Amino acid sequence: MDQPPITSEEFAKRLTQLCLTGHSAELPRKQRDRQIILKSVALHLTKGRTYTERELNAALMSWVGEVGHSITIDHAALRRALIDEKYLERSAGGTEYHLTASGGAGWFAPEVEEIQPSLVIQDAILAAAAKREQHRRSEPA
Repeated sequence: MDQPPITSEEFAKRLTQLCLTGHSAELPRKQRDRQIILKSVALHLTKGRTYTERELNAALMSWVGEVGHSITIDHAALRRALIDEKYLERSAGGTEYHLTASGGAGWFAPEVEEIQPSLVIQDAILAAAAKREQHRRSEPA
């Protein structure tokens, strides 16, 4: 990768754009955007926790509801992408999952680890609502 690491500012801005505008039934094709989405899912999960498939599916559906508003990707496809991109590791028996330290390696600045994707999206929704309200108030009656 010959691009600079994704900063927390870029992460928050692109996550908002990707998750609140348009609709997509698949992950972004641009690798940088794809990494932002997958990292946001990883940040939504609990570090050090081992998930059963059912628990992981519930957590992925929770991410879609709280963060991935305009992304209608199937949780199984999302889980597969997280494994393929090394964010998640599946046990040999295929019954347990946990986050890895290598997911997204080299893509992100260290401060991205502190981001809470659901708060980024919530703040963006509130800011957009405030902007609409301000615009509504400034229109002539």
